[in-house]
Amino acid sequence: MVRAYRNYGHLEADIDPLGINTPKKGSTIELNPAIYHLKDIDQVGSTAVDIDGIVHIGSAQFPKKTATIPEIVNHLKDVYCGNIAAQFSHLETTKEQLWLAKQLEALQSENMSSQEQKRAMKLMVESEAFDHFMARKFPGVKRYGLEGCESMIYAMDVVMEQLAQDNISDIVLGMPHRGRLNLLTGLLNFPARALFHKVKGGYEFPEELIATGDVLSHLGISTELVYGDKKVSLSLLNNPSHLEAINPVALGKTRAKISHGKNAACILMHGDASFAGQGIVAETFTLSRLPLFKTGGTIHIIVNNQIGFTTAPHLSRSTRYSGDVGKMVGCPILAVNAENVDDVRKVMIIAAKYRAKFNKDIIVELFGYRRHGHNELDEPSFTQPKMYQVIRSKQTFPVAFSEQCVKNNVTTPQEVSKIRENYTQHLDNEYKAVDTYKPEKRYFLGDWHNIIQATDFSKLSLPITGYNMKRLKEIAIASYHISQRLQSLQKDEKDIHVDWATAEVMAFGSLLDEGYTVRLSGQDVIRGTFNQRHLEFVDQENESRILPMLGAIPGAKERFELGQSPLSEFAVMGFEYGYTIDNPNNFSVMEMQFGDFFNGGQIIIDTFIGSGEDKWCLCSGLTLLLPHGMDGAGPEHSSGRIERFLQLCDSDINTDELVQKRVNMCVVNCSTPANYFHVLRRQMKRKFRKPLIVFTPKILLKKKECVSNLAEFAEGTIFQRVLTDDYKHKDLSKVKRVLFCSGKIYYDLFEERAKRNMEEQVLIIRLEQLSPFPFEQLYEVMNNWNKEWMKTVEWTWVQEEHENMGAYTFVAPRLNKAINTVIHGDNRYNLIGYIGRIAASAPATGLKYVHEAEVKHIMNSAFKF
Repeated sequence: MVRAYRNYGHLEADIDPLGINTPKKGSTIELNPAIYHLKDIDQVGSTAVDIDGIVHIGSAQFPKKTATIPEIVNHLKDVYCGNIAAQFSHLETTKEQLWLAKQLEALQSENMSSQEQKRAMKLMVESEAFDHFMARKFPGVKRYGLEGCESMIYAMDVVMEQLAQDNISDIVLGMPHRGRLNLLTGLLNFPARALFHKVKGGYEFPEELIATGDVLSHLGISTELVYGDKKVSLSLLNNPSHLEAINPVALGKTRAKISHGKNAACILMHGDASFAGQGIVAETFTLSRLPLFKTGGTIHIIVNNQIGFTTAPHLSRSTRYSGDVGKMVGCPILAVNAENVDDVRKVMIIAAKYRAKFNKDIIVELFGYRRHGHNELDEPSFTQPKMYQVIRSKQTFPVAFSEQCVKNNVTTPQEVSKIRENYTQHLDNEYKAVDTYKPEKRYFLGDWHNIIQATDFSKLSLPITGYNMKRLKEIAIASYHISQRLQSLQKDEKDIHVDWATAEVMAFGSLLDEGYTVRLSGQDVIRGTFNQRHLEFVDQENESRILPMLGAIPGAKERFELGQSPLSEFAVMGFEYGYTIDNPNNFSVMEMQFGDFFNGGQIIIDTFIGSGEDKWCLCSGLTLLLPHGMDGAGPEHSSGRIERFLQLCDSDINTDELVQKRVNMCVVNCSTPANYFHVLRRQMKRKFRKPLIVFTPKILLKKKECVSNLAEFAEGTIFQRVLTDDYKHKDLSKVKRVLFCSGKIYYDLFEERAKRNMEEQVLIIRLEQLSPFPFEQLYEVMNNWNKEWMKTVEWTWVQEEHENMGAYTFVAPRLNKAINTVIHGDNRYNLIGYIGRIAASAPATGLKYVHEAEVKHIMNSAFKF
């Protein structure tokens, strides 16, 4: 019977404050005493039975050893069929199940103190006063207020205090729009004047920062909270309107703090419809226990409106509770009536303690409602008339709870009124201060104090990225000490040629050598999709694993995070983005198995990587590696969609790179191992941070011509944004055509030119960096050329992608501008021709003979004139 109540009691729990979905008591057969041969509980008698180790009655410190059957049953009803619906029978271990049962049963006898009731009452009264103030002052603003679930703000206060008592030093909070402004101003020290300044159209950043800003419901803050003698640093992350997308980002930031030795925890808030409906929730749960992604457990709080915009629960999910998604990883789920503040307190304390004890996720579902529609301007009764008839007939909960506190002699009506009046007066004073308000500098502080915003991208992006050759050889030799590459690395430096994988390991190793944290994640990254990397060696007998590179770098083991990721782009990409925004010294690299698969994480690319700095002044140095190349592998294994990333870039065609101020990310398509080495190191060696998109090769990984001399990695060397033929030793008057290209196709063009003996007639220029467009480097090259010759030569862009894909539509107008500027001083002529595949819907053909014919056509077109 005890087990039955623990397993099935939630089916008769009264968790709906509206009373619309109240369960029928006695309808659950498993809770019928008759099946346990107890037909009439009241007739059983008063004989006490031994309950030690069976059920917990009484306080945690002084539990009862015996109880009568009626006492046991009534206690179980109070615990499991009251205002808490607890689900934990699905947990993997009996230890966890018994621990949760004990916590729930022991806390039943512990009621809120007068001080706690007054604390909860004050927070909720102030929250309601805030919503009323906003409604009066800004009646046309969508504020997504907390009305209908005001106990959320108290729940947050309780759980953060408990985390502080557990010696958590940092909390990372991700949440959607509902109640965000209440939480910001009521608990997280966000100045109300700053909020009102924003509502009235003010800029939320100091004038010296370059950003476009974002809407009210996406505001974030970093603040310090004090609970007794404990201090907690809290980060509420900015979020996009793509619901739940913030989840992996918050976890990544939490993991970064843990990696730097902080005792950090993550709290994620959710809406009921989005938690059940968005796939990113399940993807993020999948990360929760993986070695490369675990953070010691996340506390999930679902603010359950019992509706998703206008969609009823039975139409938006296939589970009883929205929190049931968490069962996939064995999460306890504690649903609670949000209008029983005492039970809200209990489940939040249990949630924090569970996380501390088991280092696992736990879900708390606050069952409330929305007093208004999806936003305050929406009329909800059009679609839910009965629900809103009930809601509008109800007294607001802060008022009801205040009256309850007065009845319990916790406070007086006068004190409640004073709390409301004082807070309203505070808000009014803040409102009056808007006219003189200047946004505070809250960015580029702490760990970011040495980082700046890029205001002159060209000059700032040319750091020396070469490294000591002796150390590079030591790192490379350690990494491949059982590889055939060892022999080549023992040669004289002038004879050493470095391939792609070796260049990569030297980049990682040298950054570790300089004290940076390096992290590599993605599907199959340890070996490499194309069998090229082998950072880890596996003993063929016992499968023990060693990471040889670390042997050459003292202290690197603690700063190198390497691991496979699950088959997820969305969650993993969000996680890695979150990791980078925490600390500028975190070099995080995510590699796609094939570049084609990046679009599984398109929401992260669009709303965080591509625009996060512009919206929120949050800088990220995240590096994405996208294997790319038309190798005959078909439409899903050929293209990293260069065109899509270039379309996201705010590189202005009308502004030369010398004066560009708002370049949101770098896009490169390197053709040499040396340049790949330099561009990776450049991510950490610049004074600013920008996302880096690298289109990496596949066939070139093993191509003997795709190597670089070790001298190209030496101290004093840098990333070359443009690579040209040795035109200084070429008679340019014989050159009839200049071919511009990027990436792997250069090797095809180089070989075809040699086959046709056309080295004198064709000049090849490689754009290693596509965005920001390398105007300055092209001018340096072209200014050495005879302008009359330039007027007669044929200029052509060559790519292997289709015409509506690849870099063509991005580079063509920019190349036109560069050439025209040098020749004519303006941009008068369309000079750039196109050679490549014709426009298509799919990135590549799946037919070998068609692929080969397309390659032949491109080569013929490039060298027939």
